[in-house]
Amino acid sequence: MSTETVEQPTATEQPTAITFRSEDVPLSQLISHPGNVREDLKITDRFRRSIRKRLRTPLLVTPMPDGNYKVIDGHRRLLVMIEDKWPTAPVVIDDDRAEDEAGQFLDMVTTAEQREGLTTREKAAALFSAAELGADAKRMAAETGWTQKDVKTAVKVGGATKTAEVAKSVDYEWTLDELSDLAEFEGEPEVLAELATAAKEGTFKWAVRRIRNEREEAAKLAKEREELMAAGITVIDSRENLPEKATPVDKLRTHDGKRIKDEEHTQCKGHAMAPGQYDNDWTAYCLNPALNDHTVYSYSASSSTTGKPDKAVLKRTIQGNKHYKAATQVRREWLKQWMTRKTFPKDAQVIMGRFAAESALRGDDLATGGITHEDGSRLLRDWLGIADASRAGTMMPDIVAQADARRLFLFPFMAVVASYEKATGHKDNRAWRTDSQGPSEYTRKRLGAYLAVLASLGHQVTPIEQAIIDGVSYDGTEHAAKVATETAQESGQDQLTDEQ
Repeated sequence: MSTETVEQPTATEQPTAITFRSEDVPLSQLISHPGNVREDLKITDRFRRSIRKRLRTPLLVTPMPDGNYKVIDGHRRLLVMIEDKWPTAPVVIDDDRAEDEAGQFLDMVTTAEQREGLTTREKAAALFSAAELGADAKRMAAETGWTQKDVKTAVKVGGATKTAEVAKSVDYEWTLDELSDLAEFEGEPEVLAELATAAKEGTFKWAVRRIRNEREEAAKLAKEREELMAAGITVIDSRENLPEKATPVDKLRTHDGKRIKDEEHTQCKGHAMAPGQYDNDWTAYCLNPALNDHTVYSYSASSSTTGKPDKAVLKRTIQGNKHYKAATQVRREWLKQWMTRKTFPKDAQVIMGRFAAESALRGDDLATGGITHEDGSRLLRDWLGIADASRAGTMMPDIVAQADARRLFLFPFMAVVASYEKATGHKDNRAWRTDSQGPSEYTRKRLGAYLAVLASLGHQVTPIEQAIIDGVSYDGTEHAAKVATETAQESGQDQLTDEQ
């Protein structure tokens, strides 16, 4: 007969009783702990505003032999009170720690451990509840330190129940801006699921931008379609529905070899408008050039008809162009935030300075050729805060002359980046392509090195940018299929959870 040992439950250790005193003491008697373990106090404007409205948490201090008090917990609050010259400060005094210096350090750790901050999503939910109970934006802003704009955004986000459910389901540190973007799609569960997947993969901003671009493009095409129909023009909604002999007007010529302009062709009986090759604009076609007395620029089969390429290749190109355009928009948003920040880490300064110097010494057009081009100069003006383009020539030198010497490394980096951005711009959407329509192998390699530098500075590169960095081709249809599968799995898991 076997015997089984049963472990007896361990008695719960009772907490040690501590006696505190609460007082208001003169600020002049409060001394920062010389060994404060928090290296960066991270005093934000929002924190300052919240302290100035009402101090909710007293400082934890212990008495010193000279009659002053050493601060154990509350150095961030103390700094704001010193800035604002408070006469006194509310404190909680722990007499037992006066002679226990080791215990003071342990308290710094335990007070931090016991004070877990709210997530942005939780704050938004709380502000929504406060608003429901009658608190207006002005009051909430005053008491929390948030701006009224942020409060209003938080209230909107806090009231979006589906958004809150999706945000909660993902292990991700949401910012208020991201939650606001997510709430834009509150009534669209499939889109919310897709964005949740993107957040986990670190591509949330890119996914939002792609969705917005597609909707803006669809709305633009729909509006233009209505205008074309109202003008009595034949509209064919899909290139697939075009007759075999249909040819874009820009390929047509008169019998004496002159090019036929779109506006001239409107009088032709075969004139029609249909989506262009990449489905992002309306293109003029002649439904039957021979019947309407036109010749075609080239007599090759590919030119005398619609010139339809392989469907799979065209689909990949269209998808890649959309992905690349969104990636460029997101990257430039990040660049503006980066270029206009007040301080830069030391290692970032070295990376930026080294890249600018190396690029300038190489002397190729990628590094310098785009600086004076409108695309590059427009970015520079935006980063430097120059609204009037006509004044850029005089303002830029003045801005550099008046800059802090510690920030001079930033300006050559700005110039080089602006030049590279001109080369990576999404107007022709070619930088990502590895076929004959893409950039040269050398150019693509240099663009990949540039994007790698931005990644080392903190830019979250998108999959299509990573393909350029890695020197490999990119298939947007594969990425779209992967996202669709993961989104479907997320939706299925959510449904299963609900049923359980």
